[in-house]
Formats: sequence, C-alpha cells, structure tokens
Amino acid sequence: MITYLWHLERATNEYRVQTDSKEIADKLKRRQGFRISAIALNYPLWIFSCEFKRPDIARKTIKSITGKNGKIDSEGVLIYE
Repeated sequence: MITYLWHLERATNEYRVQTDSKEIADKLKRRQGFRISAIALNYPLWIFSCEFKRPDIARKTIKSITGKNGKIDSEGVLIYE
C-alpha cells in the first residue's frame, strides 16, 4: 500500500494526499481538514485535499497517519510505502 503527498503550488498551502489503502483512507476521512477530492471506482484509490501552513507539518501529519517514513522522488513527491 502506497500513500503519496504533494504540494500543489509553491505559493499556496494546498496539498494532496493519494492512497490506495482503505485503512489510510478511513483515517483521513475521520481527520478534520481532509476532504475527498477524487475516488476511483474500479481501482481502490482515494485523493484528499488539505491545507498545511508548512511542509514539515504536512510530512509529520502523514507520517503519523501511515506510521512510515516518507521518501522524496525525483519530482518532489513524498512516498510512504
């Protein structure tokens, strides 16, 4: 199960969290500030939008939800496997 975190635009506080884990999606649904942006019907995939004031707060929040450390890929997307 993989969860991704990315910053939409540098000048905004908007982030997206994408996961294919129902367990992580259920946790995000219960948390205040996360709202569902998209759901794939034929493949388990949820995308949530949220706002964080700083990138380190976003990373720490997703780390606490997934229980895993994130790795940054070549495009700057954090991957939690």
